[in-house]
Amino acid sequence: MPDRVDAYYDFRSPYAHFANHRLNTGAVPALREVEWRWRPVSIDILLNLQAGREPWAAYVDPLSPPKRAHFMADLRRMSGFYGAPLRTPNPPRPNTVPALCVAHRLEGAAQEIFRNAVFTALWREQMDVADVEVLKVCLNQAGADESLADAAFSAESRDGLAERTVEAYAAGVFGVPTFVHDGEVFFGADRLDLLAWKLERRVTKA
Repeated sequence: MPDRVDAYYDFRSPYAHFANHRLNTGAVPALREVEWRWRPVSIDILLNLQAGREPWAAYVDPLSPPKRAHFMADLRRMSGFYGAPLRTPNPPRPNTVPALCVAHRLEGAAQEIFRNAVFTALWREQMDVADVEVLKVCLNQAGADESLADAAFSAESRDGLAERTVEAYAAGVFGVPTFVHDGEVFFGADRLDLLAWKLERRVTKA
């Protein structure tokens, strides 16, 4: 039976984009047979919870100017290092809540295709993934019902995303991407290698 890993992500995270790219391209061979369970959560809610604010409190930039400058330089380096094309999103701070709500409603191959389509639309094609028509295009690629795009803007969908994110935070998830295997948390696209090492080491010892 393959190892099962929960993968928490928000489309707005470029590091989640890098992780998704690495897994799609088989860059970490030891993880190719893993059973992935992708869990869409809101990075804004995670940041608010860490700061002791309400889930949907107004956004507060967590980065100081020096850290933001490093963040931008780091993205350029990692894009080249991983061979993952990356363009500045439009708008610069996209609203990914509707796309996350749609992703939660999908399963199996449809979920995977939709996830890849949204990451591509946001980080490569500079499309506004909060546009209902963009979401419908992504759903069409996944062979899924277009009506899911309209439903993603409801208060019920938004509340559901908040509830799932609060649950993830309570389980130890504080950022994205986060990978959880057997209760152990691995945070960041670069931690995929550490996760692979851990799984391989466990198999060797068995």
